[in-house]
Amino acid sequence: MLDNTIQITTNCWIIATSQVRDEIDLQWFDDKYWLNQGRLLGASSGRGSAWMVKSEQGKMMLRHYYRGGIPAKFIKDKYLWLGQKHTRSFSEFYLLEKMIELQLPVPKPVAALVCKSGLFYQANILIEYINHTSTFAKILNTNNNSDSWKNIGKTIALFHNHGIYHADLNAHNILINEERIYLIDFDHSYQRASKLSWQQANLIRLKRSIDKLTTSNHIENNNNKWQLLLDSYNNVIR
Repeated sequence: MLDNTIQITTNCWIIATSQVRDEIDLQWFDDKYWLNQGRLLGASSGRGSAWMVKSEQGKMMLRHYYRGGIPAKFIKDKYLWLGQKHTRSFSEFYLLEKMIELQLPVPKPVAALVCKSGLFYQANILIEYINHTSTFAKILNTNNNSDSWKNIGKTIALFHNHGIYHADLNAHNILINEERIYLIDFDHSYQRASKLSWQQANLIRLKRSIDKLTTSNHIENNNNKWQLLLDSYNNVIR
């Protein structure tokens, strides 16, 4: 067992920040709990779902971990148990803490839950809600600001300089708050030695996402602005 875990039931553990550690319980990870209090503010759908909730500490995002791809057809939200430190929610919580220490623009972690059943576990995480004006995905088919593309390139380079590998770097996971850029959703992500190969693969993944979301009448414009993003990235990357 990790030193700072709270054992809620025989097979459920929570890690939490000091601000909520004394009051958090299992209900915080249930969207129906927040709904019954009139504190469920909305939901967004991706691979699974994320719910925006309003707590005494402010707005938070509650996310349940779901599988993607072919495995999801057979086991949608269960993962093989290899110990607490290897669980998806605890790993993401600790990575977010590390990135906050590095002063990278990410949401603060609030708490993470793991519940074990036999050889498998399920997981949830609560993170700070980031106020933002848009996602990168939403501006791709507008007369968007070139500065946003430049700032995104610079921001990604900051993460890469610290060896942060984002496993799902796509346009939906980039938030724009005025001129500040945030990256979100660090499931299955980790810190590793800086290397050109994975850094370029990260950028290629983002470009595929942009191309997939861009409508035909914005292709030329976004291709030009992609070069601005790369130039900004290359000016910062070490």
